[in-house]
Amino acid sequence: MPALAALAMVHLPSLASACAVCTAGKDEENAFAFLMTTIFMSIMPLAAVGTLIYVLWRRIQKLEAEREEARPAGVSARSEAG
Repeated sequence: MPALAALAMVHLPSLASACAVCTAGKDEENAFAFLMTTIFMSIMPLAAVGTLIYVLWRRIQKLEAEREEARPAGVSARSEAG
């Protein structure tokens, strides 16, 4: 039974012409659409992670600036740590 399922999975897509990129080279408009989709799907995760890192970095900078403002004038960062 598993062999029959594997055989069907291998041959049925060719019968249905179900390959997502088989028609990409035939029509210039389709090729452009596939290219733009690929670029979009590649850039979006990078942009999301980059935005998250930037927001966290800015938040850390803001918290450090607030901590510096709250620190008494005569106290240095080293004397607080030790």
